[in-house]
Amino acid sequence: MTAGVPGTGIGGLFYLMAALLLPVRGLLLRMRGGRVSWRMVAKLLLLAIGVFLGIWATWWLLGLAIVPAAETVEAAIHVRGILRREYAEFVRWAAILAGFVTLAAVLIGTQVARLVIRRR
Repeated sequence: MTAGVPGTGIGGLFYLMAALLLPVRGLLLRMRGGRVSWRMVAKLLLLAIGVFLGIWATWWLLGLAIVPAAETVEAAIHVRGILRREYAEFVRWAAILAGFVTLAAVLIGTQVARLVIRRR
């Protein structure tokens, strides 16, 4: 979970993954004979794509902000090779990956708790 990057907290990522998988769930439900509101599926899918594009834009802008800052710090302390353009890419991926790892840990923990704690 990274502060300041909208949609990359576990709640946002859970919604994003659920909405992106909604067409698959709709197809499975339809194959079993259920009714599916494809209009609602399309709306939620488009909303999820919009959120994903917002995350991507934030990711891209974060890299644009980090590279000049890293080069300025590198020039100011006269140390070569410590801060490079690759670190901006690392920070971009780490910001997104941290949210997914946290979401996975919460979902796995929830399923383990469900198996361990029985209903009374």
